[in-house]
This record gives sequence, C-alpha cells and structure tokens, in this order.
Amino acid sequence: NCEADYDDVVFFANRSKAQYQMDISRSHEEIRNGESYELCVTNQLEAEITLPKHSTKARHESPFELYKLLRKENPAPFSAFMNLYEEDGPKSEISSSALSICCSSPERFISVKKAQMSPHDNQVTSLDKPLLPKRQFVVESKPIKGTAARYTGAGSNGVEESPELVKRVDSQIAANLRESVKDRAENLMIVDLLRNDLGRVCRVGSVHVPKLMHIESYATVHQMVSTIRGTLDGDIATKNVIDVIEACFPGGSMTGAPKQRTMEILEEIEEGVSRGPYSGCLGYISLNGCMDMNIVIRSAILTQSKKDHSDEEETTMETWKASIGCGGAITALSNSDDEYEEMLLKSRVVRRTISDWVAQTAAERTQHLQCTDDVVVR
Repeated sequence: NCEADYDDVVFFANRSKAQYQMDISRSHEEIRNGESYELCVTNQLEAEITLPKHSTKARHESPFELYKLLRKENPAPFSAFMNLYEEDGPKSEISSSALSICCSSPERFISVKKAQMSPHDNQVTSLDKPLLPKRQFVVESKPIKGTAARYTGAGSNGVEESPELVKRVDSQIAANLRESVKDRAENLMIVDLLRNDLGRVCRVGSVHVPKLMHIESYATVHQMVSTIRGTLDGDIATKNVIDVIEACFPGGSMTGAPKQRTMEILEEIEEGVSRGPYSGCLGYISLNGCMDMNIVIRSAILTQSKKDHSDEEETTMETWKASIGCGGAITALSNSDDEYEEMLLKSRVVRRTISDWVAQTAAERTQHLQCTDDVVVR
C-alpha cells in the first residue's frame, strides 16, 4: 500500500492504513482492560532509491549529503548523523551491513550536566581527608507529546496571504495545541512516567518539573514539551550516567505507560518488527561524567539495498533502502483517522527531504558524468 510520495520517490508502509487503524482499536481495548493507559504505536515507511554513482566520491559519502539537506529543511536542536560502514572491495563499494542515521530530532531524551555550585555547598569530609567538594550533576529529560503542523500561508486559489494573517493563524494553532485535552493528557502521563524513572537514580526529593506542557515551535511543527529535572550525586559510591540510561531507557515518550507492560503489548501490535535505531537514542557520554542523548525521531535510516543490477548498472548506479519511523501516542481519547494523519505529518518533512535529495543528487551526478565524458572526448 502506497502511503505517500513526493515526485519519483514512493514510500510504502510496513503496515497499511487499515491495519494501523486496527492497531489503534487494539490499543483502545488494552486501555479499557486496564493493561495500559497510553501506547506509542509506530509504523515504518520505506522506499528504495537508485542514484547514479559519483565518479570520484565513495558510496558511503552519499548519506551525509542527505543529512546536510535535512538540517537545512528541518533544523532541530538535537540533530545527529552517524555513518557506519566497512569498506568491501573497491573504494567506491561498501559492505551490505552499512547503516547511516540522518536525524533531525527536536527531542532530548536525557542529559547529565555538572551542577553550578558555590565553594561551600555540599562538601564532604573524612577522618583522614580535608573538605572536598561533592560533585553533583543535573539530570534533565524533555519528552515531547503533542504535535501540530505549522501554518505557512498556503492560501487558496494562489492568493498570497499577508505575514500578519499567517502569524495569527499559526499562533492560533499553537494555542489550540496548548489547550488540547487529549495532548495534555498524553504529555502528563509521560511526565509522570519520567518522574518515576528519574526518581530511581536521582536524590530523593530532587525530581521536579520546571516546565509543564510548554509549546516549542520548529520549522514545520509546534510541539508540546515538558522538562523534568533531578539531582545526581556524583560520588563513586552513588550513581553515574550509565545508571541513568539503565533506569530511563527506552524513552517513555516512545513507549507509553506503564512502560514494561506497554512494551509487551507493542511487541504484539507491531508484529515483532524491530524499530531499528528509530525511537532509540543517539548522543555522547563524556569522561567528565556528563552526557546528552536525543530521541531518534524525524529521521531517515539508510542501508545499502540488495537489489540486483545488470553488469552495466552495477558500475554506474547505487541503490539505498530508506526507512522512516513514525507514530503517535494512543490514549482513550484518540481517533484512528487523526492518529494516522499525525503519523504521516511527523514523517512529512523527512519524506520531502529525501525526495529533494534524490532529485538534486541525480541531477548533479548526471551533469558531472556528462562533463567528465566531454573532457574525455576532447
């Protein structure tokens, strides 16, 4: 079933619209039975892309061109790129296990940063040592639940709309999201889940919510974001960043709540199909005890396709499989049609960017090959 296409790139859903809506009905049944109160149901949109090979660049360099375009089309604070490959044979070839993550995530999963302390705060002593500062870290999570497309002034009948009108309509969309009973319920449930997760590793009484259901606006969407923080004591005998990841992974915004039982149900609903890097996390862990991790959403996962080519095509073409994970939280108030449209909305900018990347890359490489041939002929 073709779910969406831009120009020549056609995406197919892992589960059809009808199946996805049946999955939402199953989620409602589990909620009525008391097994869960929010389930993050996801799907995979996939496309196969064939491009002319670049005459001088290695194949593994292609995904970075997509990532640069994605950063331009959908700038986000937790964007990331990871390219895993192993050279196999000629320089232009890579092994079939190659994997590239082109991520434009607006969501922070978890961060750990050094707390700002005065010299006399929280000092520790021992019988044989002088006063030493007690290291403390601030742990922060910023789950997103609630998404609405921004208004860009599409207008009707080709009539251009004034910037004032566009701004007013866009502001109203953000206000409607802020007041949405359904989205606020989704957000609050995940805030409660993350307060519990952080409470397992943070100092007792330190977990708090400085921002609840705050609207953040990005290039293409408005998002409802909450901020949960806690204090982590950094002594050797207490907790560190690995303990934080262990307590909080996977991110509650990508599972639902309660986490463990909901994940068991989702394994059945999603037919045991792995989400891959999607809904995981990507970031860094530092030797100084800090870390910052995103949630892998609004992302394209590229792998080398095993599509068969003729001998001539094998030397001139390269084929990639692109996968986009997308989904949404299902609660008792969810409507199956609305949820399906939200799933497509969250993938729209990545699908469009992939299409632009394919068109631009094909045009540039074809022109480059023509220029090369011209030089050879001369």
